[in-house]
Amino acid sequence: MPSDSAASPSVLKATASSLVLRNVAHGANDLYWFILPPVLPLVLREFGLGYAQAGGMMAVFLSVIALASMLTGRLSDRVRRGSLIAAGFLLASAAVGGAALMPLLPLVVGCLVIAGVGVSTYHPAAYASIHDSGRGNGRTFGAFEASGSLAVILMLAVQGILARSAGWRGLIVVGALPGALMGLFLLLVPRVSPWDQPAPAPPRQTLRRSGPLLPALFLVAVMLRVLGTNALQSFVPTYLVRAVGMGQSVASFAVGFIFLGGMCGAMIMGRLADRRGSLPVFLLCSGLLVPLLPLMGLHLPPAAYPAVLVLVGFCNSACLPSQNMILGLVSGTRAKGSVFGILMGATALTSAASPLAFGLIADAAGLVTAVRACAVPVAAGWVLMVVIRRRLSSCSGEIARPAANA
Repeated sequence: MPSDSAASPSVLKATASSLVLRNVAHGANDLYWFILPPVLPLVLREFGLGYAQAGGMMAVFLSVIALASMLTGRLSDRVRRGSLIAAGFLLASAAVGGAALMPLLPLVVGCLVIAGVGVSTYHPAAYASIHDSGRGNGRTFGAFEASGSLAVILMLAVQGILARSAGWRGLIVVGALPGALMGLFLLLVPRVSPWDQPAPAPPRQTLRRSGPLLPALFLVAVMLRVLGTNALQSFVPTYLVRAVGMGQSVASFAVGFIFLGGMCGAMIMGRLADRRGSLPVFLLCSGLLVPLLPLMGLHLPPAAYPAVLVLVGFCNSACLPSQNMILGLVSGTRAKGSVFGILMGATALTSAASPLAFGLIADAAGLVTAVRACAVPVAAGWVLMVVIRRRLSSCSGEIARPAANA
């Protein structure tokens, strides 16, 4: 495959516009994933819900996304990905709009279930298209992940401005609006989408001889990291208010600090993965999370907690480009939409379960202990990666070394 430097200006322009469109669409899709947490206090007040009921509401939404991702990932290998993504955006936006109109909580949850199916269409198809187009390198994956973090930060800022006047119904419509516009754009503009580029010939080095065990072990390591980091992310505002004594106005920005660090981590460490190899970067960043997470459970000066959250977000999102590069290689010649659909399904299910696990520990032993316990699954995932590192390296030198076309 020719290098970027040898490509014609028209090819470079088309490639750049495709990357921009793919990343903007990623940001629009990620808004759905985080559409509930900012408005949850308002939902609790209107419907008189308890914390367990509220957590169950989020768990249902994320579980539907998880299960549907495994199906839509397989579907993306069989149909035109651009059409599937456009339909997903429109379905999710229509369902969120319907939820905003529903007077009863069961009807709201029912609309969110439908929205979850639409939300599930994007990530498996997008990850697969990046890999299949031959641009599955750290720089591309890093910019892709950073676009999602940037969109969530912007949404949190807009919702903070509109919170008093719009109510939770108006706020979720605002969060779904970019997706609706993206779906209409993809449906009405007749051109080849960045998700439907023809795939190049498969690389020489794949993990065909590894069988399903190695990808499965790698996926378990990823899920363990998600279990710990997502549990902290879900409860960090509550922890800062109740255990640290921080004001509500400051604590509400806690998730924003995580995403700010994540945006920088994905872009910087994605580029480093191209130069140093995806496996070393993944091991470094996931390993740094192990001492970072317990810091949140220490008695620190108030100004130190945002700094720790930025570092946690940096290291966690820094794992994502390398994670996607490794999975693309260890899956060998398997259909990439199905592979990344399994990844999204497994991590979404873990994200749905992590707040429940955190809550059980917090009820039994306190918030501080629960925060410190977040490091346990992350450490277990890192140890598992160290154990399978030799097998990963022996199966494909491209994991340990930068790819030739990165």
